[in-house]
Amino acid sequence: MNGTISQLHKGGSTNKPSDQRPVVLLNSGYQLLNYTINELLNWIVEQANVFELGQGGGRQGRSVNINMPKIHFVMHEAHRQGKRVY
Repeated sequence: MNGTISQLHKGGSTNKPSDQRPVVLLNSGYQLLNYTINELLNWIVEQANVFELGQGGGRQGRSVNINMPKIHFVMHEAHRQGKRVY
């Protein structure tokens, strides 16, 4: 596996290293293999019901954002009842 490391400018000064982000550009064969394996693993995990129903991140058609209202509600209720949220 071969890759080329390049710097992408994130914004700000072009002279500051902290405003640069390293990325690795991989050859297309490796990218295709990686995509294929990832799709297969996602399919296996979904078919086997490995994730909990509430799992949002890393799933097709879902996002961690779907759980934000739940978290907000739990925190609000805990605060209202004088309880701590850990």
